Amino acid sequence: MPMPMPAPIADADYCRRLPKVELHAHLSGSVTPAVLQQIWADLPDHERVSLQPPLEALADPTGAQGINTFFAHFNTYIYRLLSTPESLARATRAVLIGFAEDGVVYLELRTTPRALPNASPDTGVRVVLDVIDEWNRTEKMVVRLILSVDQAKHGPKEAEAIVDLALNLRGEGKPVVGLDLCGDPAARGDITALRPAFTRARQASLPCVLHFAEIPAASSVAELNELLDWKPRRLGHAIHVPPEVVERIERENVGVEMCLSCNVLAGMLPDTETSRGIADHHFGEWWGRSVPISLGTDDIGVFGSISSEEHAHAARHFGLERPDLLELGRRAMAGALDETQRPRMEQLFREFAANEGVECPWP
Repeated sequence: MPMPMPAPIADADYCRRLPKVELHAHLSGSVTPAVLQQIWADLPDHERVSLQPPLEALADPTGAQGINTFFAHFNTYIYRLLSTPESLARATRAVLIGFAEDGVVYLELRTTPRALPNASPDTGVRVVLDVIDEWNRTEKMVVRLILSVDQAKHGPKEAEAIVDLALNLRGEGKPVVGLDLCGDPAARGDITALRPAFTRARQASLPCVLHFAEIPAASSVAELNELLDWKPRRLGHAIHVPPEVVERIERENVGVEMCLSCNVLAGMLPDTETSRGIADHHFGEWWGRSVPISLGTDDIGVFGSISSEEHAHAARHFGLERPDLLELGRRAMAGALDETQRPRMEQLFREFAANEGVECPWP
């Protein structure tokens, strides 16, 4: 009897062709240094001389100063560079083009509302949404926006204002689909103070996604259960999760967003003295569970790994074959906040499987 042929490997070319779902990407962190360099080069001379060129300023995020110092610099630097509606729109458009060229077909982008100089507080978000609206009218990749509350910078008043903004924009028909909790977990205050804003959002059918268990100091059972009580749809990173909380996440079918390169390069994994590679990532544990699971790039501009590369990493280090990556896409869409897009995406996956000669892993 002839031996069965092995399944074709999910190599880099396959991962580029694969329709991909991106659910964990920060707008400012997704602007590449090359795009920032172009924006910098077009500044008037008197503005350009006060800013270090991006290709120098952002050259080594994981170097001697470490990722935390880099992010403090990055946030200050990029906000100075993207300080006009024109520069913000240009950067947003470049981010969307980058994801689309990599084969992403559904994107949930997230951004923290901030006031641009000499403009109303909602100007920046409206600039981003104008670019997204124009994109969605003409391109195949569907884009949705999540507004972020920064746990290290925003108190209850600011959080409530962001909920108001999200609900008002959604009421205008803008593609705002959720509320995010982000920011430096080491600098957070009393997390329960933000609960009312997230509760109000949920009651208004605006779902939330939460950065979750990123560092040990923010991963006590009590704090993680508090966050789960907010009824999130998805959890970002989910690194330092105690077993009893893992069980609750699976029981309540909460989605998890895995960011392979980010977690490794930023030294976020447990026991970083010995766990240095993607093979040590907790993706394998969550892939073996039944929850919705997705691969996210987090910050392409910082970590330099696009979506197709993240999928290739998962295939290489965790033995995912071509049908598995289709199943990963379907499980990612199960956690997507725009539920109306799920049938379209499943059909797109089926068509891709047929064209590639890959067995579709679901009926």
